[in-house]
Amino acid sequence: MLDANKFDEKANSIYEAHKEEWEKLYDKKIIAIDIDANDFASVGDSLRDVGLEARKKRPGHRFFVRRVGKNPVALRIRNRNHA
Repeated sequence: MLDANKFDEKANSIYEAHKEEWEKLYDKKIIAIDIDANDFASVGDSLRDVGLEARKKRPGHRFFVRRVGKNPVALRIRNRNHA
């Protein structure tokens, strides 16, 4: 189990590792970063749609959702199976 700070740190680490590529491809889009797979799970314009798609594609995984680029808005989505 990751506490909130470790969860955020891991998500930020994954984002930073892919930052250049993702900002070219998905600037200002919303992205769900899959904490368990160390990659993104979905991308789109709607927080709701991105979260639903990520959970549908990768049930049981934990996600950090943020806007790509400057001024990110972030949200943690944890599966009920994780504490």
